[in-house]
Amino acid sequence: MIVALALSLAALQAAPAAAQSPSNQGSPTQASLGGLSVTPFSPTMQANLVAARMLNVRLNLPQQTWQEEFILAIPSTVIWPAPVLTLFHGYGEEPADVVASSPLVGEAMARGFVVFIPLGAHKYNYGIDYAQRNIELAFEFLSGRLPLDLDRVYAAGFSMGGGAAASFAARHMDPDGLRIAALVNHTGTASTRATYQQSNDTGLFLSPLMFGASPSQDPFAYQRCSTIDLDALSGQLIPAGEMASNLTHIPTRHWNADFDPNPYIVEQTEKLHDQMVFRGADSARHVVQSSAHSWSTLDAVAVMDWLAPQTAQLPAPGSVNRTMVDRSGQWNQLEVVQAQPDAFTPITWSSQPTGNMLYLIEMANAGSVGAHLDDLGLDSGSDVRVVLQITDTSTPDVALTGFTQAPMNVLHRGVATSAWTYDAASGTVTLEERGGAGWSDWTIVP
Repeated sequence: MIVALALSLAALQAAPAAAQSPSNQGSPTQASLGGLSVTPFSPTMQANLVAARMLNVRLNLPQQTWQEEFILAIPSTVIWPAPVLTLFHGYGEEPADVVASSPLVGEAMARGFVVFIPLGAHKYNYGIDYAQRNIELAFEFLSGRLPLDLDRVYAAGFSMGGGAAASFAARHMDPDGLRIAALVNHTGTASTRATYQQSNDTGLFLSPLMFGASPSQDPFAYQRCSTIDLDALSGQLIPAGEMASNLTHIPTRHWNADFDPNPYIVEQTEKLHDQMVFRGADSARHVVQSSAHSWSTLDAVAVMDWLAPQTAQLPAPGSVNRTMVDRSGQWNQLEVVQAQPDAFTPITWSSQPTGNMLYLIEMANAGSVGAHLDDLGLDSGSDVRVVLQITDTSTPDVALTGFTQAPMNVLHRGVATSAWTYDAASGTVTLEERGGAGWSDWTIVP
């Protein structure tokens, strides 16, 4: 299968770029980061077999600054659509290093999993936004060519890759697209702020090829590729920058060695686990007796035994969910359009089928929020009530789909209003909130 795939895509021999470890001596270059820039006239894809049933692929992505490289491993026995294990590499590693050092590769393939190991633009990416976008595009490339089970896509990462895997899971929650069914964080750098503060290589972070600023100068850029925002100088968490709440419906296992030589990363792993437990997530820690900072301290058999039965889940109707949105898009059952980009849109939300109500509270920076009544467990045949709490001056529209006819009436704060529309083609009622900060409620009368 993999040989046929290589031939069908006119595979070309691709030599990886030479890489050197970045240092504090000036800004890193693309060569020193271990990634290649996009060349408009190069082939769309280059690929070569690197081992039995493993293909190394390099994609030219015209909409990105960096090419994307990944290893695709297809087991000898596979049932399609196949589950996918995505492995996120550690600091300074390439996909080939993960094949050589992670026991998960062989264990997953032996169980019929396709293994996808992306570079994420370059070797030192810390899950930065453009690296995650590269991985998205590479996964889209694969899913358009192979029958993959999108309800059984898993993420596991080590060190820098543990933090990147957790961040990727927290930022990809589209029920009809790429989302993570379960997560394994092996001693991950969950907070890029803390990693910056405790790093002897701030030149990497300050490079214009990376963040181009410190965490205090551009906190959002660091927070959006973290799951907790830890100030290592004070030991305090910064709640406004926490994306760990997005992981509460994703089962997670954290691994670390008890005498890992990087105690600050162990601290980040502990604090991420603590925050997830505080939020009610299915999160557990496994501490291994070892002094090694290595993929090898992870028990691959135990991990795969745990991962294999997991399937992607949506927050259940009746649950209370805090979603931290960092860009417009689909976030579980909610379609969110931000009022302003490059900032967070926090939403605490809950659908309550027994009262036929939707709560959207503690909300800021929202241009619009949309959802389908069926996905929320709500009934268009009875009064639908929407309760809003807006904490800034934004005035979001709320668009609810699933109405077979126009409502008889719409009430805003108990008074009939004309600040709404009905689109018969899509069955969508749009409530035009203009009240600004504070509490508001709507009732849609069928």
